[in-house]
Amino acid sequence: MFNFTAAVASFAGFYLFLWAMQYVTQDAREPHTVEDTLPFLSPVIGMMVRGSNFHRYVRNKYKLPIYTLRLPGSRLYVVNDTALIPIIQRHVQTLSISPIMVRIFSHFMGVSKEALHIVGRDPLGNHGFIHQMTLETIKGLSPGPNLDDLNTKAVLNLSQSFDNLCSNTTIPTVNMFEWVSKEIMLATTNSVYGPRNPFKSSDVQAAYRDYEAGLVIMMTGFFPRLMARKSLTARDTLVQAFERYYAAKGLDEGSSVYARNRYEYPLKRGMDVQDVARMEAGGAIGLLSSTMPATFWTVYHVFSDPIVLGDCRREVEKAVHEKDGQKYLDLSYVKSSCPILISTMQEAFRRHSIGVSARAVVEDHMLDGKYLLKKGSTVLIPSNVQHSLSPAWGDNVDEFYHKRFVRGTGFKKYNPVAFRAFGGGANLCPGRHFASTEILAFASVILLRFDIKPVNGQWNTAGYREESAAFRLPSRDVRVELLPRDNKRWHIILSDPGKPMELTNNIPTSSNEGTGSHNLDRHEDTGSDLHTISLGWRENTT
Repeated sequence: MFNFTAAVASFAGFYLFLWAMQYVTQDAREPHTVEDTLPFLSPVIGMMVRGSNFHRYVRNKYKLPIYTLRLPGSRLYVVNDTALIPIIQRHVQTLSISPIMVRIFSHFMGVSKEALHIVGRDPLGNHGFIHQMTLETIKGLSPGPNLDDLNTKAVLNLSQSFDNLCSNTTIPTVNMFEWVSKEIMLATTNSVYGPRNPFKSSDVQAAYRDYEAGLVIMMTGFFPRLMARKSLTARDTLVQAFERYYAAKGLDEGSSVYARNRYEYPLKRGMDVQDVARMEAGGAIGLLSSTMPATFWTVYHVFSDPIVLGDCRREVEKAVHEKDGQKYLDLSYVKSSCPILISTMQEAFRRHSIGVSARAVVEDHMLDGKYLLKKGSTVLIPSNVQHSLSPAWGDNVDEFYHKRFVRGTGFKKYNPVAFRAFGGGANLCPGRHFASTEILAFASVILLRFDIKPVNGQWNTAGYREESAAFRLPSRDVRVELLPRDNKRWHIILSDPGKPMELTNNIPTSSNEGTGSHNLDRHEDTGSDLHTISLGWRENTT
């Protein structure tokens, strides 16, 4: 017979036990603990219910510059105050991404114990595998000949695909998110892996989507064989595809320096081919997870608003010249002299990215002389918290404003640290130049060669879904007609190869103007107490 009184007493005892455990293990110098109605469990429930909006909800509710979330077996320190971010980014050894990377290799990529031993050896040192592998990756993605080769091949793939669309005798009709994602996936991976690109297989494309969907569960290690079984199967499909690619000498047939470096360096350190394949399957997330949705949202916002469409199209048309009846689009001009289009792309990142920068606390650290961060904990900087701060972006922070990043539009200069689309500090995304160029190329060509009309007359995605750890995705795809604007032959050129694109909060209004005072590549050295004052952060109290 059920004893209600005994059940209540048991629950009360368990609750008091959890409360006492949290109380005695929480140092008064740590950031204030929040969401602890059910100690250790309330944050988990909140994240499950609210998704990426959980951290915005907590920020608005408590108004703390930084706070602690106590989860079963772990502490999370979540940063709200933009002024704390440059301080965190300067302590690259104490607050390090390397232990996070080791976890990615272990939990998400699933490398062998032998490979994990190589990865985990001297993870914080400059000669460790993680640092050296990052350098090898950067070599293939930094501005210069290697990046130019990638960009040229990716743009050529896009151009050929658009030529095929224009040659259709009937008006092409597509689901826009699905179509944009596939175009970007193939253009990116064809340029990286060459003619034997594993992603040409529809099975591999489907496996990628299933694999990415399980990222968060696999990283947390929360019963992945039960909760992410489909993602684990998809990972095996990707790994096998890369093993076949390597066995067929795919790297020898027009692959990129990026792909070759990521294959050769792990082998030099003693890893076997299967572990390299596992690493590359996981690395595909970095190549595609942001670029595909960012391209979609850029194009969506350009074509769904006639004002944005007119502004961007007028800009891009100046990058075109005609010779012998053929048209030439200069992508270098777009990158240097189309501030509204670049701003539109950045605003798409600001509005829709939901990525989180994470740092592991390697040893006890007193942040800014105020907040104790305990060894073994994790510091989180959610991008959508920074991207939704009204002091950083103005009263229209919740609107899509395509000129937000353009100088001379009546907006004051804002702290560029608040723009978190590519991470920050020493851990800026190494692929940001490749991704940005590809997005701009796609948007420019579409602007010049097509009109896009929704089949039902409405640009409506019915809200968002969060199947990606990096970006919000449309809840409902938009079916559109692609209407060619002419039947001329088009070419895409880079008149100034090797030149990096400035991605700042203050984009120049013309190529004759300066590049702006805030370079995101240096923003770990900038900071401001503007946000602390404007938001009225509460003091850390117990």
